[in-house]
Amino acid sequence: MSDILITKAKYWGFICQHDDSNFWLILPQQANQRWKLQQAEDRWILSVGDVPQISLNTEEAIAFLLKLSEY
Repeated sequence: MSDILITKAKYWGFICQHDDSNFWLILPQQANQRWKLQQAEDRWILSVGDVPQISLNTEEAIAFLLKLSEY
């Protein structure tokens, strides 16, 4: 399921890379935005300013990125 999210995130222009634990990390298109989505097993942790805010499932993470890609 994370493959679908990564494919969509790359298509929408987000930066996708692996972190030190070999989990996916999705970063914003603009460096001045301070959020990130970090894979945690089958969930995605949304952090703002390096402070974890919410745990999302893959569908919720896709919806979050889709909304951001519309701006």
